Amino acid sequence: MNIKIVAFMFILFVTSFFLYTKDIMAKMITADDLSYITEQYPPFNYEEKGRLKGITVDLLDEIRKKLNPESNSSRIRLVKWTVGYQTVLKEKNTVLFSVVRTPERENLFQWAGPIAPIKIVVIARKDRPLKINSLNDLTGRKVAAIRDDIGEQILIRGGIKREAITIRENAEDIIRMMEAGTVDAWAYEETAGLWLIKHTAANPGNFQSVYGLQEGELYFAFNRNAPKKVVQSFQQALNYLKQEKALNGFSVYENVFNYYLKPRYVKDRITNEQVIQMVDRTASDFAYDAPGTIQKINVGEHPYRDKDNHSFYVFVYDTEVTMTAHGDNILLVGKDFKGVTDVNGKAFRDEIVAKAQQNGSGWEDYVYTNPDESGLYYKTTYFKLIKGSDGKTYIVCSGKFKDKP
Repeated sequence: MNIKIVAFMFILFVTSFFLYTKDIMAKMITADDLSYITEQYPPFNYEEKGRLKGITVDLLDEIRKKLNPESNSSRIRLVKWTVGYQTVLKEKNTVLFSVVRTPERENLFQWAGPIAPIKIVVIARKDRPLKINSLNDLTGRKVAAIRDDIGEQILIRGGIKREAITIRENAEDIIRMMEAGTVDAWAYEETAGLWLIKHTAANPGNFQSVYGLQEGELYFAFNRNAPKKVVQSFQQALNYLKQEKALNGFSVYENVFNYYLKPRYVKDRITNEQVIQMVDRTASDFAYDAPGTIQKINVGEHPYRDKDNHSFYVFVYDTEVTMTAHGDNILLVGKDFKGVTDVNGKAFRDEIVAKAQQNGSGWEDYVYTNPDESGLYYKTTYFKLIKGSDGKTYIVCSGKFKDKP
């Protein structure tokens, strides 16, 4: 055989074997094999006394344990935001957290989340008050932002010229510049910014949020070329940590979140009247066909779980405080919730069942999660005692999230 042909076939074999092996190895990569990168962004991820902690750090450890019970603590590099951001853009098996998911970044990464709600604001000194009603009011002001941060993106998107923004690579430099009066304001996430000011500024009480720029959600951002199956399994594990309730009635997510941040109010687009209508309609369906209605609720069928707003759904207890049906989380069905409380220690399910049996219907307030967003929220639920077509007694419920009182 011609020696050139032999050489060509050998090269072809080696190349094919290399590509095959590379493909097999790629398929074997797990969440434990990824390199995780973060920054000082409290209370979501930060270093304190030489130890990394925070909402996202704790959730990451729980996700990895869910995917692999023998997993050790996550390998996390704490770097400046710009360094981490550029690294995950370029290096394949890397993950950056916590990252605000924005239109500008959507196609730059793969995403898993959401982790937590955030609010980007303008922070200024109280003794040099700024009156800001729009981004135009920042024109002519010296405003600062972290390089590649969402604050910088919002300012530029809002018409502030890049050259007019004081860009730095860490928050401490900006805080000191604000103290010295060399910049007037800082565009940054409110909770993290005020926490960093508290631990950096000589007089933390002299700083305040003066204008809200944008609300959003934090995510894990994976390099675009990271294995998609790993990202999908990571997302599924996070979803499970949010939905599955332990014996104490809390999900892992609720426990982690409540340790660092307290619940918040939110303006819900659902009205009290809509909630009552949802319960009344479901009560009528129970009177006609209780078993069929329970089945439809448990598969999340509209209208028992609103097709446009997944936080608007029906759930049903029996008189023993056992969950009979749930339009959003099938994992809760069949569980006994007697004596189980929310994060503030309120046994709200017992209250709902007891008040329904005593008064027939009413409202109950408590703290709960939102399936469409991250975090813990104040919620109010309307309940009604009914008789089903099967002769059994049920308490039909639906709720909405509460605005500030």
